[in-house]
Amino acid sequence: MKPVRWLWQSMNSSLNTEQAYSAKYEVISGVAPPLLYGFQNSRAAEIQHAAFKSVLHEMYAGKARDDFTAVAAAVRITSVADPVIIEVGCASGWNVEVLSYLLNRPVRYIGLDYSSASIKLGMECYPHVRFIIGDATELPIRDGACDILLSGTVLMHLWAYERAIQESRRVSRKWCIFHTVTVMQGRPTTFLRKLAYGSPVIEVVFNQQHLLSLFEDNGLILRHALDSLPYDLSEHLGERSFSKTYVCEIARK
Repeated sequence: MKPVRWLWQSMNSSLNTEQAYSAKYEVISGVAPPLLYGFQNSRAAEIQHAAFKSVLHEMYAGKARDDFTAVAAAVRITSVADPVIIEVGCASGWNVEVLSYLLNRPVRYIGLDYSSASIKLGMECYPHVRFIIGDATELPIRDGACDILLSGTVLMHLWAYERAIQESRRVSRKWCIFHTVTVMQGRPTTFLRKLAYGSPVIEVVFNQQHLLSLFEDNGLILRHALDSLPYDLSEHLGERSFSKTYVCEIARK
């Protein structure tokens, strides 16, 4: 199977290489402030939004991408009837469309992202959806506000990922889904710098056991781990990586 970077390139042939997919990976030991805010770049938001329009088109043509099928399967696994879903790191909110289509029903969805540019795009595309500007590490949402907290491909871009897991647990009543998280088996959790949609950002590749221990420490019981997009960064890490979508139930007190 082709790596995810090939998938990005193939679906964005009109964009140049650095815009179309992740590029210029570099392992880092510390992080400069600009890496924490790369996804707030308005041009990056526009490029990302355009990229996912193409992927949505393929879904409607019967070729739903692996990460789309994984997020729908994860919600289905919870068996919650008509759940309130809050997606943290929603970008322009395309997962409301993915979930509605693949689950074949409307979903009660709230999208949150720290990028005002992405939220603006989401409000234009999905005027019926509630969107919030906020930080994954300090969610402006009350305790137990939703049935499912969907951490949407955002954990891998957070320096303070431990705090984001704590906040995810706080806001959800029943389930947390950590969607498309990049992991590896042997190497310790590693930080990288890369370009995403032409903007410099941080990327975290987790040691899988370390990540599972963080779930456990925060009262999250792993129920399922689903395959998501193929994502092998072995040329940079010296070890194969892959992405998973983790479905965690909140432990009863």
